[in-house]
Amino acid sequence: MTSINKLLNKYLEDKRISKEKFDDLKIVIKEVGYNKNILDWFSYLQEYEVVGWRPKLVTRKLCQILLNSSKEKPLEFYALFCPSYKKGLGAYGFRTDDVGNTSRWGIIKLSEIIQKSRQLGFTCKPPRAIFFDVALEQPEKSLKKINDLKKNIENLKKYVPKGMSFELLSELFPFLFDTIGYRGIKIQPLPVPQTTLDRIIERGKKFYKLFGWTSKQIKERSEVIASSEALVGNTIRYLMPNSIMVYTPTMLERAQVYSGHRFETDPLPIIFPKRSEDSLGS
Repeated sequence: MTSINKLLNKYLEDKRISKEKFDDLKIVIKEVGYNKNILDWFSYLQEYEVVGWRPKLVTRKLCQILLNSSKEKPLEFYALFCPSYKKGLGAYGFRTDDVGNTSRWGIIKLSEIIQKSRQLGFTCKPPRAIFFDVALEQPEKSLKKINDLKKNIENLKKYVPKGMSFELLSELFPFLFDTIGYRGIKIQPLPVPQTTLDRIIERGKKFYKLFGWTSKQIKERSEVIASSEALVGNTIRYLMPNSIMVYTPTMLERAQVYSGHRFETDPLPIIFPKRSEDSLGS
């Protein structure tokens, strides 16, 4: 038995866990040694997140972020929230009655990871809910009802608890809005691998067919998403270093876009909470 395995069995008190979880915690020990607080955090993360979406490079990054955190350098968690759109064949624009379950659930999961991190002894900044008010869906139609977007924003803010900040991406990084705007941009060559784009197109068909879109329209929109979100991710990389994204959209494949071409070598630290409608209540 290797020394790493011995240390891990000591931590687990010989409790049996899955090989995947065991190997994950081995990476933690390799990276930071026997650090009970960090091991406890990753043990919690294994229950919190969707299995199989966190690359080893992200695990290593998270280890270093946790290891280097302190009262003077607290952990920072954030989540990006898209507008809630009307759905249905030919539908466009923003919901004004409420926000979708995905947005409400995202607020809950962002709160949960902060609370648990603090319980485990980590100092954390207030969590940040950032509203993604750029690269809107069907902007040529939606912008005719821009006041509905404002109502959508106000509806989401109702769910933001005390101690969590709420910001518009356009105000947090005004230069991004100047570049991307409501309509989004398409960068050539695309700032993501073709394989990533192909997965986004395939995964997006289910969503965009709700609007009655053609395959060509879906491809064009996916290229705008890839360009716009890669630019946002690159901005976060440099202006919010060592922050951790709590990824709340249902299309998990799109998370890779934020790392652009650096996904395989230097991905953004992103975690994927497990979806549970039960947490929304009635």
